[in-house]
Amino acid sequence: MPTLRRTCALTVLLPSLCASLLAVSAHAGQSSFTLQEDLRALFDVEGDAPYASPDDGTLRFSALASRFASPNGHGYRNELKIASRHRRPIAQTRERFSAVVTPTLPDGARTIVAQYHVDGIDTILKVYVQDTADGQLFDGKAGNGIFDVVVKMRGADGKEVKTALGTVRSGVSFALAIRFDKGEATVAATTTERGSIQATTRIPGDNRNIYFKFGDYLQALDAETGKHTSSRDKWDAYFRRNQIGSSQVVFANTIFVRD
Repeated sequence: MPTLRRTCALTVLLPSLCASLLAVSAHAGQSSFTLQEDLRALFDVEGDAPYASPDDGTLRFSALASRFASPNGHGYRNELKIASRHRRPIAQTRERFSAVVTPTLPDGARTIVAQYHVDGIDTILKVYVQDTADGQLFDGKAGNGIFDVVVKMRGADGKEVKTALGTVRSGVSFALAIRFDKGEATVAATTTERGSIQATTRIPGDNRNIYFKFGDYLQALDAETGKHTSSRDKWDAYFRRNQIGSSQVVFANTIFVRD
C-alpha cells in the first residue's frame, strides 16, 4: 500500500471540486495524496519528469514541451505509465486513481489525460479533454474554447461506449476519479458547469496485461487527410495549422492506490 499524505491545496479556489474529490477518495478509504517515491516505484515516465519539489501531490505534464513520441502514437505525449514488471491482467487489477485536473490548452486542442492500455496497441478506457467537433457531447463544437470532458470505455459487447462527463475552459479545474475492479470500471468527473457525472461499465477480459497511464497525450491528425498518423512531421503540420503551440495538464492531490 503506498504511503499517503493529507492535503487539499485547491480548497480556497475550488471548494466544491475539492470537496467532491475528497468525498470520492474518502469513499475509497483515502483522503490524501500518494508520495512521489511510491509513484516512481510503480510508474515509468514518458517525456519530462512531472514531479513537483517539494512533493505536494502535484504533477505537471506538457506533451509539446516533452515531444515524446511512441512508435504507434497519434501525437506527442508526456505521461506516467505503470512499469511492465507491475502489470496485471484485467481479472487481477484493482486500482483507484483521483486528482484535481487543470488542463491549459489552446482552442481546438484534444488530449487524453488518463487511460487504461492493453499490452500491444489496444486501449480499453480513455478520458479526453477536447475542444473538437462531436455532436454526442455537451458542447461538441470545435475551436470555441469550451472543452468537453469525455470517457470512452470498451463495453461488455466489445464496442466502445462514450459518456460525456462535463465541460471546462482552459485553465479551469475539474475533479476526476477512476476505479478499476477486476474489469468493472467506474469514471467520475465533477465540473463547475455540469456537476458530478459518473459512468460505469464491465470491460471484458483476456489473458493480456493492462496498465494505467495519465498525463498529457496531445492528439494530432494528418493536416491534409484528417486521418490518424504516426508521423511527427505531420503532427507538427497539424499543430501549426490549428495554432496549437502549447499544452499543459496539471494533476493536484494525486492519489493512486492498488490492491
